[in-house]
Amino acid sequence: MILGAIVGMLVASFVVPPLLIWYNEPGAVTPGQQTQMICNIPTLIHYTTQRLLLGQAIGAVLGAILFLVIAGFAGATEEPAAAA
Repeated sequence: MILGAIVGMLVASFVVPPLLIWYNEPGAVTPGQQTQMICNIPTLIHYTTQRLLLGQAIGAVLGAILFLVIAGFAGATEEPAAAA
């Protein structure tokens, strides 16, 4: 489960940032047009960091669950030894 949590967190580290960029990107009417925004930088940094950490936590939980299921299927194929 720990290995699955680590793998899930690593995958989320690569998947979540592009999703955050896509989700928070201001809509440009024409491709290539620059859209200017006035924003509160500390609030933006707090929001983005919070979402990244939440994404990593979700990835860790999903990875742990996935590896637990895989380990359950791998262990289920062995039959218990007969008593002598």
